[in-house]
Amino acid sequence: MNTTPRLPARLGKGDRIGIVTLSAPEPAADPAAFERGVAALMARGFEPVLGAHALGRSGYRAGSTTDLLDDFHAMIADDTIAAVVCAGGGKNANRLLSGLDYPLIAAHPKAIVGVSDPSLLLNAITARTGLVTVHGPSVMWDWAQDGPAETFEHFTAVLSGRPDAARIDAPLTWTRAGVAEGHLVAGCLSSLRCLLGTPWEPLWDGALLVIEDAFKPTDLLDQALTHFQDCGVLDRIAGLIVGESVGCEPTAGITVAQMVDEVCRDYGWPLAHGLPYGHTPLKVTLPIGATARLDADAERPLTLTSPWTATRQESR
Repeated sequence: MNTTPRLPARLGKGDRIGIVTLSAPEPAADPAAFERGVAALMARGFEPVLGAHALGRSGYRAGSTTDLLDDFHAMIADDTIAAVVCAGGGKNANRLLSGLDYPLIAAHPKAIVGVSDPSLLLNAITARTGLVTVHGPSVMWDWAQDGPAETFEHFTAVLSGRPDAARIDAPLTWTRAGVAEGHLVAGCLSSLRCLLGTPWEPLWDGALLVIEDAFKPTDLLDQALTHFQDCGVLDRIAGLIVGESVGCEPTAGITVAQMVDEVCRDYGWPLAHGLPYGHTPLKVTLPIGATARLDADAERPLTLTSPWTATRQESR
């Protein structure tokens, strides 16, 4: 596991952004929405470049494992591509873990952006290469949907390295107030679970763990979070932030927040709920691997405290 931070190059207006589909064939299922998302990125001043299989379909995936890895590696190796954005989500991004060319990714540090299922790839890449990756809006779910302006403004601010992006203005509800500082591990809970016990598992020691999920009942998410507990993850982190859940129905009247509080009741670290990120239309963009501070008494309770981007020259 690589623990030395490697910073992606900052994104600027006019830069080329590679768009890849690494799991479900969502663009093929709704090409009109995909086209709207691509157009929205263009309207922001970027030049989208589509992966060969971005609009592909092979059963419940956009292509074979080889196809999807080739698309991704081509975008990474192309130094005219400044960032790579995942088209959407799915359930099988972990099929790519063993085939990722981690030395290639480390040699071409650029922002890699994803959400939901691809969040497991982001955290694996950060764990293996030290590269700060980006949990942020996808083409299909965000750029295509004409969502809240704040979502896209924070994305642009984070990827361009603007200092004001470090102050994340998100009201949180505190179960256990306190202060913690550590590197960010952020993603969809059920997707991150796929990394437990693998060679691509994140560095949990001292981490600020940020989790969310969507369209799953409370009892199923209890199973997933308890798995993290049984693997010792909750003994090693510095703090936990639970994002807003989308479509997660209570089980027997018990909400996701109530379940999390119960599972985590015996720990001493800060625990907060309500961060808008992940599957929510309004979402903050989080640099995975960057250091952040969680402080219940601060005006802005979540603040990035380490650099998360570099100039093109510095990132080499």
